[in-house]
Amino acid sequence: MGSNANTTSQSKGALLITGAAKRVGRALAIALAADGYDIHLHYRGSKDAAEDTAQAITEHKRQVVLHQADLADEQDCERLIANCLNDEALVGIINNASLFTYDKNDDFNAAGFNRHMAVNAIAPAILMRDLAASMQSRRQKAAVINITDAKLVGLNPDYYTYTVSKMALDGLTKMAAQAYAPWLRVNAIAPGITLRSGDQTEEEYRIAHQFNPLRQGAECDDIIRLAKMILDTPSMTGHTIVIDGGLHLRPPNRDVAFLDQ
Repeated sequence: MGSNANTTSQSKGALLITGAAKRVGRALAIALAADGYDIHLHYRGSKDAAEDTAQAITEHKRQVVLHQADLADEQDCERLIANCLNDEALVGIINNASLFTYDKNDDFNAAGFNRHMAVNAIAPAILMRDLAASMQSRRQKAAVINITDAKLVGLNPDYYTYTVSKMALDGLTKMAAQAYAPWLRVNAIAPGITLRSGDQTEEEYRIAHQFNPLRQGAECDDIIRLAKMILDTPSMTGHTIVIDGGLHLRPPNRDVAFLDQ
């Protein structure tokens, strides 16, 4: 595995994290490197951000390899996982990358629908399929964490095709946990609003983040803690953990990103 720094402690193994150049993916990559994992860092177009995240990983004396791939492209997905599987230390995947484009029930188009499905559901399916085949041939086990969305337990029609694609990923989590056992453990984390999205202002984000029973939305640190727990719990599979401050207990009729009143 390529490296920009020499390791100084025993590695826990290597993880492929998709969409790891920015935002939640970046936070996961750096935190899990600090926890002892080497990182295969996937990005699509954010090369500078990916290199910056890689530098932060090497500061924790862990190895990192950058992988550019368009997850909407089947061949890119297959190439990505094949390259990662050359690393015999690979112990898991975090399917964090996500296409998140706004559309509605009355204005979506087939091209947008297909791309949402390709990135958010088909790509994780391909990565899990090929990981499982490799683990079975090696008689080894690995873990997969899919990042879904808390809105699936309180549906609303905003982000229409994005939501359908995340519904597919949620179902895929359970089916893959069945299909690929005992070689893969497959679980999911479903966060509510965690970071500002789109053209949301800081004030709109602050209000939306408190629009739940706990008046406290998900933070990147919550996702990191859950990822560590899942990776460290070898008997856990087929579960989705929701972290949304309890918003699913009284779900709104609009996406949480619009709850700024």
